[in-house]
Amino acid sequence: MVPGHAELVGFRLPDGALKTDATAPADTVGYRAGCSCGWIGTRDYPAADEGRWMATSEWGGHIRPLLAATPPGWLLSRSDTLRDGVTELTTTWPLQALGVLAQVERWQRPLIEQAVVQARATGLSWAEIGNALGISRQSAHERFRNVAPPKNPS
Repeated sequence: MVPGHAELVGFRLPDGALKTDATAPADTVGYRAGCSCGWIGTRDYPAADEGRWMATSEWGGHIRPLLAATPPGWLLSRSDTLRDGVTELTTTWPLQALGVLAQVERWQRPLIEQAVVQARATGLSWAEIGNALGISRQSAHERFRNVAPPKNPS
């Protein structure tokens, strides 16, 4: 669902070791949430189906904000197709490629600002906005503070 983030519920062995690379053995003493990105859950859960479910639920809490900022796959696919087409056009018809890129820039900048304004209006932080844009919290604030009102105090 989110590239680089796959659920890795680990199991705690009697010697204290945490493993995620095999099937849980019969002597498993607990479960711990984990993610392929390196994130590890905060605690061990009981060595029963319920414990595995609780670890999975904790991983869900880790992935939820990432899912909220991940664009839909169908839209990313179309974006990739546009990028690949413009890349090809650049080598054969550079002036046409420039025309397409200028058109994209004309609608892209206002859409980013509109999305930032909406994000701030719904109470999202500069850190969350920066993360979605792939920039720091400070960079997002500096770039958009004049177009986005302060988030609503709650």
